[in-house]
Amino acid sequence: MDCPGNYVAAQPSALRCAKCNRPLDVKDAQRTPTGYVCPHYVKARVATFYNAGAQHYIVTALIALALGAVAGLALQLVGNVGFFAIILTLFVAPLAGGLIAEAIQRVLRAMGKARGQYVWLVAAISVTAGAAIFVILPALVLLLTGSPAALFALIPLVGLAITVSTMVARLRI
Repeated sequence: MDCPGNYVAAQPSALRCAKCNRPLDVKDAQRTPTGYVCPHYVKARVATFYNAGAQHYIVTALIALALGAVAGLALQLVGNVGFFAIILTLFVAPLAGGLIAEAIQRVLRAMGKARGQYVWLVAAISVTAGAAIFVILPALVLLLTGSPAALFALIPLVGLAITVSTMVARLRI
């Protein structure tokens, strides 16, 4: 089997790719159970596990944008509770991230068990964009005006970071 791509070793080497028998630099060798292979072979092999198309990424972006706006509103409301805002944010933010990830996974599963290598990235950007008007914009305005309430405006930002990191962790499995 010939490896895809046009890998060429930078210097002569006795090490050879297990799939295409080309000379292989030690720094570029990827270890597998059957021997060392070219980096191009590994990339081509990994690509076979993902079958998501453009429509899957668009649906992911739309779902994450809408649910990100809802999560941003919820985090802003929780951030206005007062002293217990930090404690509530530590419970609400991971819950919101998990629910968003679950919604995305269920819709993608309903569309034919699509798996995308960068679904997590599209979802993270979309959730952040959806929550920006409720979480990032008020904190930015308060910070720029020098308001003493700017410190408490950072609580929803921390919640957004927790939400996005929880969602990414769930989607990358």
